Order: sequence, then structure tokens, then C-alpha cells
Amino acid sequence: MAAPMEVMLSTDASGMLWNVCIWDFHSGTALQTYKGGSSGPRGLCCLSGQFLMSAAIGKPIIYIWALQKKEQQQQRIVCPGVVSCLAASPDNTLCAAGIAEKIHIWQTCSGYQLSVLSHHYQTVTCLCFTDDGSHLVSGGEDNLVMVWYTASILQPDSKMKSCEPLFVWSKHALPITDVHCGIGGARSRVVSASHDQTCKLWDLATGQLLCNFVFDSPVCSVAMDMAEYHLFAGCSDGNIYQVNLFASPVQMERHISKNKESEEMESSVFRGHSKPVTCLSVSMDGTVLASGSQDNTACIWHVNSKQKIRTLSHKGAVTNVVFTPTPANLLDSRSKPTFPLQSFKRHLLSAESDGGRNMGGEIAVRVPDQESTVEDEDRTRERVLIREAVKQQRSSTNKPNEPSRQQLEQELERLTQTNRLLFKAAADLASR
Repeated sequence: MAAPMEVMLSTDASGMLWNVCIWDFHSGTALQTYKGGSSGPRGLCCLSGQFLMSAAIGKPIIYIWALQKKEQQQQRIVCPGVVSCLAASPDNTLCAAGIAEKIHIWQTCSGYQLSVLSHHYQTVTCLCFTDDGSHLVSGGEDNLVMVWYTASILQPDSKMKSCEPLFVWSKHALPITDVHCGIGGARSRVVSASHDQTCKLWDLATGQLLCNFVFDSPVCSVAMDMAEYHLFAGCSDGNIYQVNLFASPVQMERHISKNKESEEMESSVFRGHSKPVTCLSVSMDGTVLASGSQDNTACIWHVNSKQKIRTLSHKGAVTNVVFTPTPANLLDSRSKPTFPLQSFKRHLLSAESDGGRNMGGEIAVRVPDQESTVEDEDRTRERVLIREAVKQQRSSTNKPNEPSRQQLEQELERLTQTNRLLFKAAADLASR
């Protein structure tokens, strides 16, 4: 049988059978399992198709596995606190973790901690990068959704004490449960879900609220298909609602209810879970929906017919379901990881901690910059030339040219005698 083009990753809160399991969702077969500990909600990442990362429940630990079948050794990274959510940039160069009310940013290839964002007032619950990695979206228990510009995070202004968020969305009335970024980079659309029974659609380019969707029960998870035709909202009553984003007439606020008598609305509800739906994911072609729930099951749905294809049983509440292209290392047992993943440091990068290799704590990172100009590049080159000139001037300083101690003592004696003569002359003039 040919290898599947796409696989599904799932985790549960118990960790009895495994921590992470890779499924062929077409047949319901478990392709590979990774044991050790358990993963928390929104705490699962796949780095470069070679490593799996998951945040432990209630422990300041991030678990890491290599994807190939031969090596099942689990690595552990100790963090400054309990990790509430985890996200990796699309190019796999950055890893963001929510720890209490702060967001820690690491560089995966070196392990350096590049920045700590501390503008949330309560625990950060969810993180998501845009598809080009230019922005980071965070949600927290303080009812706020914040948008961060990645370039300002990595290279903050020296005059500013800390990096400021690009947008702060405060329209929600209760804690944020999930955020999802669409396709389009800096011009994409962002969906936020909350316990206040609403999902809000935002325009990332302008920061404006496009639409507000109101449901009958608190929303626990949210996702969109690749084409962004539909929005899927998993609620605490176990139902999953499919919302047509291009329905007419266009309204600023739409009320979505399962009790409506419209057949069209009834066909847009996925029924099958008995407890809150904790996570959602849509396949690349938009035909299959995966959902995880606190009822210890992960369900695979056919989107067009709203029928349940199969149920994958777990030993605990399902915390993550993610569709991803089939990693090459999963199919070839002889392959070895080529991605340079390093253990994360617990302190911010500085000149002292870097052993002087990176003066001033500056880091050269290539990030998409929509405001970059030729003038900015010229300024950067000018700074580099000035820095090199200063280094050469310091290195050319020759210690033997400095005056010796004997010469300094002789100069001091000469100045002392001159001072005495001046004082005597001034006293003679005053006596006359």
C-alpha cells in the first residue's frame, strides 16, 4: 500500500499508551507512537518534519522525539515554568512558549532565548504564527488577543524598554480558548474563540473586527479550511459548527444556533462528541475534519456529508489533533535528523552569556519585513563598517607606546615645581 500523503498527530492527557501517536486517518491505523509523559492542550509542534515537540501537563518540561523509528529516545528541555502553549514558526527557526503570563521566544538552531514578551496580565492560553512567520498571535485568560510583529520581537528598538504588540484586541468578555491564522501572511485573517460563546474574525492588516459569530455555548476550539470558505467551531456541548464565511447577506454579527429549523443550518452541525471539543484540524484538501474531545475520543469527519468516518479511542482527554504532510523520516527508518535542534537556554541571550562572540547581544536573523527599504540596508551596512573600524582601532593600540611609571613620576615632579613657582610669583605681586 502506498504511503499516505498526509497523517494526523494526536495526544491525550493520560499518557498511558503513548504521549504522541501518528495515525493514518484513512484506515485508522496507528503508524508510530512516542511514549513518555503526557501533552497539554495546544502544546504539540512538528519541527521540519524531523522532530516532535510537546509541552508537559503541569510540569516545566518540553518533550522532544526524533521522528525516525529506530531512535525512540526522549529528550527533555527544562523551562523557567509550566508551558501552557507551544508554537513553532513555519520555517522552524523560532519556537514560542507561553509560560504563565509571559511568552518566551527561542532560536531552535542555537537554543538561545531571544526575547520575553510580558504584556498579558494572566496566563497565555494559545499561540499561533502566520503562514509566513511575520506575525505572532497570542491569546490569554485576560480576555485579550495580541498581535506581535516578529521583526520587532527579534530586533527591538534600543530606546524602548520592551517590545510592544502591534494590535491588542479586547472585544472578548471571557478568557481566550483558541486562535487560528489563515493564509496570506501580513494580510491574512485571524479567528479567535472564547468562553463568552463567540468567535471573532479579524483583519490582520488593519486590526479591524470583520465579523462576530455568536453560539449557544462556550467555544473551546476553532479552525478554518485552507481556502477559508468555512469556519469550524468546537463548543462545550460537544457539537462542532460549520459556518459559511461567504454567506449572504453580509452581517457584522451572526447568531449560530442548532435549534433553528432551517435544514441548511441543521446540516452544518457535526454531532458525535458527548463532552467539550478541545481541538480541531482540517486536512489540506478541506474534505476531512479531525476533532478531539474530553470524552477520550478523536473523530474523523467527512466535511461535505457531515458524517463521522471513524472514531479513534484514547485513554484520556484528547488535547491535540494536527494534520501534517507525511514526514520523510517516518517512512525511512534509516534516515537521521539533519535539523540542528539545540536545548533551550533558560536565560536571555547577552554578551556575557555568549562568551563575547556576539557583542551587544545582537542577533542576525532574516525575517520578512514589509517596511524594509534600500535606505535601511545602507544604514545597516554603515553600522557594520563603523563597528569593524572600532575593532581595528582597538586592536592597533600598542601598549609599549604608553608612558612608563618613571616618566609619569618625572612629569609629576615638573608640574609640582611649576605650581610652586606660580604660587610664589602670585604672592609677590599681592605683597606689592
